[in-house]
This record gives sequence, C-alpha cells and structure tokens, in this order.
Amino acid sequence: MSETEFRKTIIDLERALETEQTRLRSMRRVALRALAVVAARVPALEGAVHDLTRAIEEDPGDTQWLDRLSAQLADAIRASDQRQDLAEGVLTTVKRGLTGFSFLDNELDALERATDRLDLPEIDRSLGRLFQVLHEQCDQAISEREELTEVVGEIWNRLEDVDTALSEDDTRGERTRDAISTLQNDISDDVQHLKGRVIDISDIQLLRREVTKGLDSVVERVTTFRDTQEAELLAALERNRALRAKGQHLESQMQDLQRRLEQARADAIRDSLTGLANRQAFTQELAELPGYLKAGNPATLIVWDIDHFKVINDEYGHSSGDKVLKAVAEILADGIREPDFVGRYGGEEFVMILYRDVGAAREQAEAIRQQVHDLIVRAGTTRLQVTISAGLAPATSASDPQRVFDTADHALLQAKKKGRNRIEIAAQ
Repeated sequence: MSETEFRKTIIDLERALETEQTRLRSMRRVALRALAVVAARVPALEGAVHDLTRAIEEDPGDTQWLDRLSAQLADAIRASDQRQDLAEGVLTTVKRGLTGFSFLDNELDALERATDRLDLPEIDRSLGRLFQVLHEQCDQAISEREELTEVVGEIWNRLEDVDTALSEDDTRGERTRDAISTLQNDISDDVQHLKGRVIDISDIQLLRREVTKGLDSVVERVTTFRDTQEAELLAALERNRALRAKGQHLESQMQDLQRRLEQARADAIRDSLTGLANRQAFTQELAELPGYLKAGNPATLIVWDIDHFKVINDEYGHSSGDKVLKAVAEILADGIREPDFVGRYGGEEFVMILYRDVGAAREQAEAIRQQVHDLIVRAGTTRLQVTISAGLAPATSASDPQRVFDTADHALLQAKKKGRNRIEIAAQ
C-alpha cells in the first residue's frame, strides 16, 4: 500500500469513527430521555433506571453492568405488573364508591372475577355492564321521585286547605258562641228594660209604644243574628264543597300517578330500542329460576352476542347499528315460546332462558343462529350480513343462577375465540 493510499484509509476511518461517535451521542440522548419517562411513569423501575442512566453517562469500559441491569430490570418488571395495578385500582375505587347497592352485587362480583384473571376484555365488559345498571336504576329512581314529589306537593296543598277549613270552622264556631252569648245578653237587657218601663208607665198608649219598641229591638237582634249565621254557614258549605272537589281531583291524580308508575315500572323492564325485556327484567327472571328448577324442570341459559357489532357502528353509523339490533331482536323473540325468556342484556348482548334441556336448547339456538346468518340489513346502499355467537349453560336445582350465567358467558367468549358465528356449550 502506498503512502497516499494509507493516508486516505486513515482519513476514511477517522470520518467513520466521528460518524459513529455522533450516532452514539444521539442514541445516548434518546435513551436518557426515554429512561426519564419510564422512571416517571413506573416508580417500581426507578432504581434500575437510575443505574442504567449512570452507566450510559459514565460509559464504563466493561459490559458486566449490562448483565446486572438486565437481571434488575427483569425483577422490577415482574414486581410491577401495571395491568394488575390498574385493574386492582379500578376495582377498589368502584367497590368503595358503590358498596351498599344490592342491585350491583352481581356486576361487582363479575368485575372482581375478571380482575382476578387479569382478563382485560372482560374487565371492560364488566365495567360497562356495571355502569349501565347503575344508569338504569338512577333514571328510574329520578323519574319516580319526580312523580312522587309532584303528588306529595299536591297532597300537602290539600292538607293545608283542610287545615285552613278546620281553622275557619273553629273560628266560626267561636264567633257563633260569642254571638249567641251577646244575643242572649242583649235580649235579657231589652226584657229587663221593658219590664221596668211597664212598671213605671201608667199611660196605656205610651206603654203599648214602649212594648212594641222593645219587641222590635228583640226581633231585629234575632234577625241580624240569623242573617249573620246563614251567611257564614253558606260560606262554610261552599268552602267544604270546593274542598270535596279538590279531594276528588286529588284522588284522580293519585289514580293517574299509580297508572303512570305502573307504566314506568313496565317501561323500566323493557328495552326502548328493541322492545325486548331488559337487563333488570332478566335479573328478576334469574332470581325466580331456582323456584322453577326445584320441581325438577330443566332450563338452559343462553348468552348471545352480535359478531363485529362495533365495526358496524364505526363504519356505517349508529342508525345502521340500531337497525341490526332491532332485526336480531325480532328473530330472537320469534325463536322462543312460553314460558321462555329473552331480553337485551346491554349493547349487542342478549340473554335467553329456555325451559328445556341443553340438547333441545342447542337445536333451538342453532335454528336462531341460522336465521340471523341469513339476515340481510341495508345500510344505505350496502347490504350487511349479520352473524351471531352464543354460549349455552344448563341450569339445575343445585345451580347458583349467577354462576350459570357466568358459565354461559364464558362459553360465549370461547365461541368468539373459535371464529364467531357459532354456538358453544359450557363444559360440564
């Protein structure tokens, strides 16, 4: 190699070394910034981040520190499962804030089980169900409170009217007693005066005039008393008549309120979009299931879920999603017979209780699934094909209804994991 070529090689190597050093400095800056973010967001890794930061800044010659930091980071990561921390934090907050509401017990239990399994999709579903039930109960409570407040206010007004009437009657009674006493005293005075004049006057004509004058005075007092009492009596009768009319109006209001409350309770267990029974109605049906099973009758619980429903909402809009929900609900309702139950559990989920064994229920569910598979819903100019998945679980007299539901729900998840548009029976 000539001297010129040798110098050129050295220059190229120096340039390459400078480039690598520049790149290394840039990588260090990026790494240090990234470590600062990690330390702020994951406190459990703070020690490891500190050591790694110092190692990067000091640039030790050996590489043993990499092995030590690798082990330290692995330990720290194992000790700090952020998903677990998040799930436990959410569960603790929710349970602390909603404890004491018995109608949320089932949802809180489901959330706790999902948290124990670190099942993030199920945690999301459980939280959605939890707050949907809370929302429904709050809406119903607010509606009934407004109705009752209105009628209680009306009752209070009527009671004030009655109190006023009784007070006026009492006052009128006192006035009447005072007027009678005054009338008696005045008549007694007139009679005493007349007796005195009869004794003092000897002239017959004068005596006649005095007697007549005295009697006229008595008649006038009696007439005035009578007119006053008649006027007050008529006023009292009119007041009582108006009070009775108000009482009849209040009774009509109470009957109307009772009808509205009964309608509100009926609406409270009915899904407004699909017309099916809602989650609250399902909870009631589930609570009554043990009584039916005690007689040895079979029953199967089914949880349905429309496949890829979120995609339909996101791509074609919620109005198209609503059309799908209504169409599927109609097929589900047509697919049962008395005394079976079907309801919308929430979102795109539906529930069924078929009062027959799991084999017959499977056949019935398969027929429903096929009908939904054949369903075409128009979203503008697009024809949407809809499919549905289901999980089945048999119920026996020894079964806990909520556990049966959870089992069917788990079977539904298996159906989705296996490709959707299918039915899975829970493992016995």
